[in-house]
Amino acid sequence: MASSNTINTVPNEILLSVLTHLPSDELLRLTTVSRRFCSAVLRLFRQRLADTAALPDHRLILECYQPSAKLSTPYLYCDYLSTDGLSDPESELTPSSLASSYSHFRPVKQDENRRGRRRYFTASSAAVPGASPDLPDVPSQDIFLDEDVLFSQLCTVTNLVKMGPKPGLFLSHVNVGDGLIRVWRNWLAANAGSAPAPILWADTAHTVGVRFRVAEREQPGAVLVAVGDEMPLAYRLEFDEVVVRAGWLLLMVERSERQEVTTSGKAIVIASI
Repeated sequence: MASSNTINTVPNEILLSVLTHLPSDELLRLTTVSRRFCSAVLRLFRQRLADTAALPDHRLILECYQPSAKLSTPYLYCDYLSTDGLSDPESELTPSSLASSYSHFRPVKQDENRRGRRRYFTASSAAVPGASPDLPDVPSQDIFLDEDVLFSQLCTVTNLVKMGPKPGLFLSHVNVGDGLIRVWRNWLAANAGSAPAPILWADTAHTVGVRFRVAEREQPGAVLVAVGDEMPLAYRLEFDEVVVRAGWLLLMVERSERQEVTTSGKAIVIASI
């Protein structure tokens, strides 16, 4: 007589204990096996997101620069703020909510980068008319557009690193995203003000995005332009937030841990120019 035992008869505790040993990228492939597998995988995935969301052993770093300033722009550390869907411990993760869940970070300047070239300015700089000297030291990027220029481009690179014993010394280094943000003249004019602007995405898959506060800067001296021509403009983009797709960030954390095992005893140095 054939046995009636199937995978569906395995107790949940045993199923979860087996699935726990799989890396997250392999877990995701099992969501299509059955509804029960999908539920178990998402339960484990949510727990892993909760455990790693704040990156207790890692730091997210951001490089955002104009192409001509690649070598002179220091990187920024990103402090963890929150992850969508994790504030309520009773909420259940679904495939759709996983796809739309993002981790939020605040870019900040670090002491090791304050001594580098000031390609990132601070929000309290006197170059911005009306800026208060009491504003926090917020990193920012200046954008200048000549009268015949419609947009500026910002190379946007995010990396996940595990901190070493000294500043700038990392035990592991994994690229999270490498893209290009195009900042249009019309977008700058429409979003200039005190409120945070909409997120600008660095890739078509919307894996990594940056939110800025836009402040218009006064151009020194009078500028003569023909009737109907655009005026040369200058703006300051203050870094307000970096968002990373939460599921992708979890995969990068696990990749970083594997990298640390294979490169044990070695360190990676990223120096500020």
